[in-house]
Amino acid sequence: MLVDSVAPKARSGVHLLFAGERVRPTDFEPVPTLSEPGVEDHGILVTSIASIVRMKLISFRLRDKTHLIDMDSVGLITPEIEAGLPDALCERLQQVRAEERGA
Repeated sequence: MLVDSVAPKARSGVHLLFAGERVRPTDFEPVPTLSEPGVEDHGILVTSIASIVRMKLISFRLRDKTHLIDMDSVGLITPEIEAGLPDALCERLQQVRAEERGA
């Protein structure tokens, strides 16, 4: 994590994730690799929405759930993305949707 040396706070830091590695040993799967489809814009490789959804479902913190709700509400989580998820992550997505409907 990169933080400001004057006021170091994890909340405002830049968090680095290493492609193809688990963030925590208990994560269902590693962070998606850079070989997965993405978008190149002005020479900068940007990860795909599908990869972002996977990362959010792997981390599954409150902020990740909120991001998933926002992404789902505007149609970014397509049936194709959902179909490509492993069962454990698909269950988490269904849990987020159920919690949102119950809220």
